[in-house]
Amino acid sequence: MSKNTDGKTRRDVLKLAAGGAAIAATNGLLLPSAAQAANKLKLMNLGYVLGIHCPPTKGLVEELPKFGVDLEMRRFKKLRDNVQAVLGGAGDIGISGPIILLRSVQAGHDVRIIGNYYTHTSLVVVANTDVIQSWKDFERDDVTVGINSQGDITQVMTMGGLLKNNADLNKVKWADIGGSGSRMRALISNRIQATVIHFDQVPKVQKEGNYKVMLVPAEHYNPWVNEVVYTRGSWLEKGDNHATAVQVMKSIITASRKANGDFGYYKDAFKKYATIKGKDKMPEEKVRSYYDTIAHKMGVWPADNAFKASNFEQLMPYYKAAKAVTDAPIDFQKVVDESVVQQALKELG
Repeated sequence: MSKNTDGKTRRDVLKLAAGGAAIAATNGLLLPSAAQAANKLKLMNLGYVLGIHCPPTKGLVEELPKFGVDLEMRRFKKLRDNVQAVLGGAGDIGISGPIILLRSVQAGHDVRIIGNYYTHTSLVVVANTDVIQSWKDFERDDVTVGINSQGDITQVMTMGGLLKNNADLNKVKWADIGGSGSRMRALISNRIQATVIHFDQVPKVQKEGNYKVMLVPAEHYNPWVNEVVYTRGSWLEKGDNHATAVQVMKSIITASRKANGDFGYYKDAFKKYATIKGKDKMPEEKVRSYYDTIAHKMGVWPADNAFKASNFEQLMPYYKAAKAVTDAPIDFQKVVDESVVQQALKELG
């Protein structure tokens, strides 16, 4: 039986009633298909499911059992708790952002990154054009840039725009402002003059004043790495675990391919698993518009998973500029194990 155990969750968004019919109807148990599950897998996931997460979530819950893997999934509010669970041996595989994993590698931990959960992100950099006309304007004394926290992905993705446009980073002022909703309100109230929010929040901001999108990661990076699948090297090398990891990536890739070609597949995943407030009353045209943007304009669910060690290497200058990682060397050819995705693609065809 595939089981979803609610651990610590982001704003309690994974209460059963919000988790979708498949969860609520089974008192928190996510049941596999009729396929017999041969292997037990403990997977540590994020504490929330946004629209971009819906296909890979459906892949884990519904496609993975078809490949003979019995899933027990636990969700965590904090990434560090997620990563500690896997690196400490309480979990087998996890879903996480890359920064905390690379920091763990630099601290000497046995991390293997084995695939993308998806690529790019729905986040974009937005600026108040009454103050900011170019990236050089980020240096102005009257400009403050809102981010989630120092050294996290919101600062790193902004660093890319600054560095590529020769801005003086020493002159840029940053403010830590929690989630995207809080940053959006801070931007509208002019407490900050630029920030990172989700692209579907941009129209609301633009109704309040003169704002423009300065950077879309899907257009700026090749690709932007936002969330990945990872494990311990010792776990991956033991017994049939490499084969099990291959099935995990097959389930994510299968769901990605189905979602790309079928809005109905995505809509079903959204209805069941998204933890977005008010999703049940959301007009279908709004869901479809969001889907069309992330699936076809951004390409967040690539059919081949677009997983390469070089993806991480090309982001290192921005990680370092944001002090997200240290200068300690990382052997990307070891840490980023491409063999799992390669085998998954071979078996899927």
